[in-house]
Amino acid sequence: MKRKWDLSEEQYFGIGIYRPKTAENLGTLWRTALVYGASFVFVIEAKYKKKSSDVLKVWSKIPLFQYKTLEAFLDSVPYSCQLIGIEMDDKAQAIRNFEHPARAIYLLGAEDNGLPNQLKNRCHELVYLPGETSLNVAVAGSIVIFDRINKSE
Repeated sequence: MKRKWDLSEEQYFGIGIYRPKTAENLGTLWRTALVYGASFVFVIEAKYKKKSSDVLKVWSKIPLFQYKTLEAFLDSVPYSCQLIGIEMDDKAQAIRNFEHPARAIYLLGAEDNGLPNQLKNRCHELVYLPGETSLNVAVAGSIVIFDRINKSE
């Protein structure tokens, strides 16, 4: 028997940072991810420790995946999920023109180094935010999340 379901049941997204400089940036992004409906957050090649400033107990409501290596992360990307790199790059398209896929993982790099070429080449799409210089990584991630939910309504 075939059951009918809402297309929203086939959608999810996660967001994370490759080699973040500070735990505060990940904590801020994690809170935004919770508030705006992300399914998970992640960090690659970094550790995160619970902060006393986490008054919402975000850690108890949305999972944080910590990948020790880039290879471990790439091996875990779910089937039919697109990896979207957020990066200032000549190959990137402007977020204002970007159509978010139903199932996506958004990947940000640290403000000073961004994403390495090896990782950018593995992304299905690269997207850039307006501006001449890079933003704080938590702010950039929050803008991406807001753009996704704003365009989905």
